[in-house]
Amino acid sequence: MLKESKNTISYYFEEIERDKPGEYDEINLEKFIDEIEKDEITEKFLTIPTMTYYTENLTVKELLLICEYYGFSKEMKSQKYNKKQIIEKIVSFESVADNYNIVTKRQNNWFYMNELKNDKFMKKFLLW
Repeated sequence: MLKESKNTISYYFEEIERDKPGEYDEINLEKFIDEIEKDEITEKFLTIPTMTYYTENLTVKELLLICEYYGFSKEMKSQKYNKKQIIEKIVSFESVADNYNIVTKRQNNWFYMNELKNDKFMKKFLLW
């Protein structure tokens, strides 16, 4: 419990009695992880930083390159998706466990492209 005054904060702890002795002492980590992986809300919270990153750091043109890599850029262009819709589609695709390999490969390739682009010597060989 938290008690607050003008310039100080003080805490006091209250012990909660358990119904069964040792009830919470051991945690089945595998069961806990399975429960988290099945929880759709957790997936939504994990995608918020990615959506924020894409919104703040990438242009629509760059987002469409990601869509093209994943194979659904024609859909984006033909239906004239706006930036927010494109980001939602990308993040939705990337959050599916079956797409893990292609997402990781794309992220690695983008990292290497940026490294080459930022190298004085190598950037002259890169058409990006």
